Amino acid sequence: MRTTINVSNELMNALIERTKAHTKTQAIETAIREFLGKKAIEDLISLSGKIDIDQDWRKDEEAELNEYKNHR
Repeated sequence: MRTTINVSNELMNALIERTKAHTKTQAIETAIREFLGKKAIEDLISLSGKIDIDQDWRKDEEAELNEYKNHR
C-alpha cells in the first residue's frame, strides 16, 4: 500500500541506521513489525493471572478424540 507520510530527516536517518535497512520503506516496515510484536507481548503479559488453564488438558483432549472416533 502506498502511503505518504512526513517524517523528519533526523528521525528517518536514525531509524535507517538503527534498523540497518537499505531503504526507507524497509526501515519503516521493520519498525512497525517490531512495534506490533512488542505490543502483542505486552498484551500477553497483561493476561498473566487472568486465565485459568486446566492442568489436566491431556485427559480432556483424549476424551474429545475418543468421542470424535465414536461418532465417525
